[in-house]
Amino acid sequence: MVVCEYHFYIILQVNTRYDSHMKRLLFVVLTVLSLSACGTPSLRVGSFNLWRSDLGKGDYEWTTRKHRLVNAISDIGFDLFGAQEVDTTIIRELPVLLKEAGLDYEMFIFSPYEQDGGTGNKAQALFYNPKRLEILEDHHFWFSPTPDVISGGWDEIKFKRGGFCVIFEDLKTGVRFFFMHSHMPLGKEANLHAATIINEKARQYNPENLPAIFVGDLNTRPETPSSNVLRTYWSDICLVLPADRKSGPHGTFNSHDVQKDMETAARIDYIYTRGESVVPLNYCCDTRTYEGLYPSDHCPVYSDIRISKQ
Repeated sequence: MVVCEYHFYIILQVNTRYDSHMKRLLFVVLTVLSLSACGTPSLRVGSFNLWRSDLGKGDYEWTTRKHRLVNAISDIGFDLFGAQEVDTTIIRELPVLLKEAGLDYEMFIFSPYEQDGGTGNKAQALFYNPKRLEILEDHHFWFSPTPDVISGGWDEIKFKRGGFCVIFEDLKTGVRFFFMHSHMPLGKEANLHAATIINEKARQYNPENLPAIFVGDLNTRPETPSSNVLRTYWSDICLVLPADRKSGPHGTFNSHDVQKDMETAARIDYIYTRGESVVPLNYCCDTRTYEGLYPSDHCPVYSDIRISKQ
């Protein structure tokens, strides 16, 4: 396995002269070649804030931009991704649109506005390939002093916030792994408390210390106290991977501005891992536009991750 990874890295090093689109294509081709050589299938895992369907106007109305979202999801080819700002319209329409595009996803919903995590109008979602993955168990929680009870917390006034986690079985490999997702609070105090709860709940709901992945729109930058807390338990793959295994800009929040310098934009969307058997092969912040426009106000992020048996 180490030999395969080494060759993958060297090939990427010698091709740094290509432009960003060629590098992205090369990125995909080399990943496939590397995995084929190693004989271990990876999972394409990511996070994508879809932006609520009731917020846009003109080119960003839901009826206009929903096809851009479908194209973006199709072009990336996720095996699973966490989605934020998923409302009832998106819950109702997006799975149908994805199926019409030939994409087979199951959708798991968590709404922090329902004690049972049911399909409230403001929800988080997990989209996953049911031919590859099966959910064995799930849990949800809130960011408050009473995380097991529906609640708001600290300086968060307008929204209720929380997260969920599932244990997956990879049907190709038989590997079980822990997957956590969240859309963390905007307020600094609430966000910092939320980071602590994320780590606590990961320990609580993953007592076997299975290989673990955590994704989401975390509403905090890498240099903040919240991110420092998360990195006491998790590994931020954007920080740990060498430059030649990364594609796309630093920032993830585009605010619908195609002229925005994404290198200086905020990075608030993350993919974290935990465990030696979880090997991220690459990382990409995908800045593709459709009809000259972004599909959402966040750029999707993804990584091809190989998870081996412990």
